[in-house]
Amino acid sequence: MTQPREVREAIMSAALVVFTEYTYGGTAMAPLAERAGVAVGSIYRHFPSKEALGNAVYRRWKTRLGAHVIDSVAADVADEPIRARFGRMWRGMVAFAVEHPDAFAFLELQQHQSYLDAENAALTERIYAAAGELISAGQARGEIRPGDPTVLMSLAYGAFIGMCASMRGSGLDEERLALSENAVWDLLRCP
Repeated sequence: MTQPREVREAIMSAALVVFTEYTYGGTAMAPLAERAGVAVGSIYRHFPSKEALGNAVYRRWKTRLGAHVIDSVAADVADEPIRARFGRMWRGMVAFAVEHPDAFAFLELQQHQSYLDAENAALTERIYAAAGELISAGQARGEIRPGDPTVLMSLAYGAFIGMCASMRGSGLDEERLALSENAVWDLLRCP
């Protein structure tokens, strides 16, 4: 690795693995540097602090997860049922979690409030807002039960995180995927 971009990428990749394995709070820079194949000083040449590195890793992966969520709910076709949009969002999130299990575990199975910067907080808020807009649209059409959209979205996303955590390592087959999607939709839909 002679190019600064290669070194930065090696550090970011190693940070994701180490943060996932030991948590952000439990990670020391020496094992991270060893995993990246660089000296500890090299990390600080690319990232002024552990917080800056944590924010860079979080931003990279939360942006990618957000694309799955936002893209899946963005299209508002007048005659398309909210259920279909919800299904796209659910399966998009599943696809991300399956394709990037370490990134999903880092993002959603750890606490980040102690170090996230304003840009990452705003990114997270945009993703939640997109999902909340889907809930609100479903309520306006009478397809989703009345109630605070934030609470309903939190219940649905909490179920998703729990499902992914319980399936980590064992995989998610089509039957389990359909069961989980339908169960969460039943939680949201108008009775």
